[in-house]
Amino acid sequence: MFDMSAVARRIRLGVCVISVAASLPAVAGDPAKAAAYYEDGLTRFDKGDNPGAVIQLKNALQQDPSMLSAHVLLGRALLKETELPAAEAAFEQALKLGVSPVEIAAPRARLLMMLGRSKQLLRDVSPNGLMGDDLVEVLTLRAKAQSLEGDRAAALAGFEAAIQTDPSSPRPYLDLVPFLIQGGDLKGADARVQTLMRIAPDNADTWNLSASLHHVRGRLSEALVDYDKALSIDPNHTDARVARASLYVDRKQDDKARVDLDYLAEHARREPRSAYLRALVAARAGDQEGAHKALTEVAGLVDSLPGEYVAANEQLLMLGALAHHGLESREKAKEYLDTLLRRFPRNLGARKLLAAIYLDENDNARALSTVEPVLEAQPNDPQANLLAGRAHLGYRHFIQARELLTRAVKYLDKGPQALFALGLSQLGMGDTAVAIDNLEKAAAADPGDVSIGTALITVYMQRGATTKALAHAEALVAKAPKSLPALNLLGSVRAAAGQPDKAAKVFEQALAQDPKFAPALLNLVRVEVELGRVDGAEARLQAWLKEEPNDARAMFEMGRIAEQLGRQKEGIDWLRKAASKQPGQAQPALALVEALSRAGQPAEALTAAKEVGLRHPDDLGVQAVLGQAYLAAGDPKAARQTFRNMTRIAEFDPAAQVRIGRLMLGAGFPDDAEYNLQKALTARTDFAPAHALAIDIALHRGQVDTARKALEALRKSAPNDPGLLRYQGTIALASGDGPAALKHFAQQYRAHPDARAALNLSAVQERLGDLAAAEATLRDEQARHATPVIYDALGQILERQAKWAEARDAYRRLLRDAPDSPGILNRLARVQFELKDAGAMATADKARALAPNDPRVIDTVGWLRLQSGDVDGALALLRDARLRAPGLPEIRYHLAEALARSGRTGEAEAELAAALADGRGFRGADEARALQQRLQK
Repeated sequence: MFDMSAVARRIRLGVCVISVAASLPAVAGDPAKAAAYYEDGLTRFDKGDNPGAVIQLKNALQQDPSMLSAHVLLGRALLKETELPAAEAAFEQALKLGVSPVEIAAPRARLLMMLGRSKQLLRDVSPNGLMGDDLVEVLTLRAKAQSLEGDRAAALAGFEAAIQTDPSSPRPYLDLVPFLIQGGDLKGADARVQTLMRIAPDNADTWNLSASLHHVRGRLSEALVDYDKALSIDPNHTDARVARASLYVDRKQDDKARVDLDYLAEHARREPRSAYLRALVAARAGDQEGAHKALTEVAGLVDSLPGEYVAANEQLLMLGALAHHGLESREKAKEYLDTLLRRFPRNLGARKLLAAIYLDENDNARALSTVEPVLEAQPNDPQANLLAGRAHLGYRHFIQARELLTRAVKYLDKGPQALFALGLSQLGMGDTAVAIDNLEKAAAADPGDVSIGTALITVYMQRGATTKALAHAEALVAKAPKSLPALNLLGSVRAAAGQPDKAAKVFEQALAQDPKFAPALLNLVRVEVELGRVDGAEARLQAWLKEEPNDARAMFEMGRIAEQLGRQKEGIDWLRKAASKQPGQAQPALALVEALSRAGQPAEALTAAKEVGLRHPDDLGVQAVLGQAYLAAGDPKAARQTFRNMTRIAEFDPAAQVRIGRLMLGAGFPDDAEYNLQKALTARTDFAPAHALAIDIALHRGQVDTARKALEALRKSAPNDPGLLRYQGTIALASGDGPAALKHFAQQYRAHPDARAALNLSAVQERLGDLAAAEATLRDEQARHATPVIYDALGQILERQAKWAEARDAYRRLLRDAPDSPGILNRLARVQFELKDAGAMATADKARALAPNDPRVIDTVGWLRLQSGDVDGALALLRDARLRAPGLPEIRYHLAEALARSGRTGEAEAELAAALADGRGFRGADEARALQQRLQK
């Protein structure tokens, strides 16, 4: 039992005792008063009033600093209060004043054992001169110290010596039986329990040890009988009551467990084990608040104890780790587990918990190295197989993962967690149908598990089964209506299903239960942004950051909002802060790379991408961004090599191979993309995204017939794929059948009206020369669901129709929400120029100040300078823009105009030839041809 009824007074009492001991020689008092205080202290000590005894004994020592009996009794009282440093000081002072070591040998041995100082105990506490119970106690504790030092033979001999000293004493058996159980000698432990039954049949400790042995052997019914017997003898036997409650919890007999836990809450209020069990029962009932409160109590109890005491106590170390793990304080949990495994390396439970924490941190290497000794000792341990399987799953070693997880499922009797992990490994191998079956079985076995539900719902959403996903999320909440993770999941599904209003209400419901529940708050912020309530979202984040100034997640969201509002510099600053706060997390760093790219800073983006790439060499998402950064920086060779490395890492993961294939195709490497495609189809011939990639590869190569065949394969594998109409339209465009393309894209927009479909349809209408129809499509989508991307596209269509005033209004509407967007400011400046607005130059300069490396922005400033007569200034700017973006024909035309005006006819002709080479239309193309004709005369 952990007797910690006065832990809260430890520091105060300890300081008082030490200060009293230090000042004793200077105090003159009354010996008679000292004796009276001592007698009262002794009476209180005998009655169990240790705090009262401590006060009276201090009073006695103030009156008579040399009272040896007061020093000794003070040490004993403080020891019972677990005031270990103060107890040690009292005993040391007693020894200095002349107390014989024999008088305090037994309590001092207990003190040193509690502090984990086994070597000091063996050195300083001798059994010589001891008799009776004290001799048995010291011999037993010395034997236990030998076991902690790793000398099992000496320990066993010590226990035997203690038994021989008094064969009728149960004391040695209380440590000997656990020693034998820990060493795997269950037969020997059983023999000792039987001996104990003969010599102390009415001792509660006897029956508790017998129950513990049954418990270890899995004889749970027999264990319950013996725990009951122990508690019938001594209802206050804390160890037996905690163990019985634990057994009830394991058997999911929570009502019976609560009876014991309520008793412990009243009679052993500072018992961390019972508090931890209360947390488990509360969590299982969906009472997250109660679970959190109980875990906080456990953590507070263990953390408040002296470090040396905790470091020597295996159970306390484990409880501290479990509590902090439950509170998501991973670093503190790891501290306890590291200490535990250094001192008790054979504790397999601690190894499994530490491996689980490493998995939560995506540290698969440490997880494997931590759990492998468990598999060596117990190859069929289901949790160890599950953890090792998950680690291999993280490495995308799907074959090894499947073997381990199949074994875990077998030994866990198709337990939900093993089925869950096995389903994930099967997803990785492309066995989607089997994977979904196992995930559904896992969800049915544990319908309240949010992790399982999240995985299953994600698969449903990926396959377009939104109705199933919503139904499952709603069932989760119905099962655990107070579960914050379940509410957060339901809100996320509703948001993904295009129900932002309903999603916001669910997130608000979660926050009403716990305003500090960060996942719901951050998701609510994202939904508010989607609903256009940007100011409210930003204010919510600012309020949160006042309370949690180091929350990198909130910094990340602030960066995203600032970016969306066009405040690029501010957005980049927030993302830098988020990335620096979470160097081990890829998401903030990736967002920073993308923000730098959008800001026209490819070199800075590449530097940031390299940094995050080095930290996450096997993360496909990270490596994809690194490859794209190489492309943006003009290094396609390095990009290609990065994508090839990704191909190797992905093995035969069909989804990953398709994503890499798209990157290869976008970079202009169709042959490499074809290789990715074949790997994906080898893993799964009916994988619809692979057939979609095949269409795009064929179209890139100009192989329309091959694209049509791939379209049929896509139709066969996914007849309800919403992308079918889009691909039909794209193939029709590639074959030169504009009307058919228009028909398919119009059908797509009617069937699945969203911003992307509207943009696709308007792009085809524009390509066919029907700018009015393109404008009408965008205005329809604007009326259905106005978004910044639609306003932007509408502004550009209006520009092409020379509807300058309307385009200006569209851009100004965008700038209300994004006043610092360099792209929008740049387009507004061009429109203002056409309207002969004197503010055009100021607008362009502002855009350039926000995005000094963006070639389009530089081009606009240069063009306006040229039109104002500043040929030299314009020429420098336009040369800069052309070097940054040689593939943009409009920039080359503008540079040609500047060159022509400065008399550099040859250079101007070369730029015009490049701009007009492939017949692409661009703004100013007619003027470029006219200039070319003039120069050729």
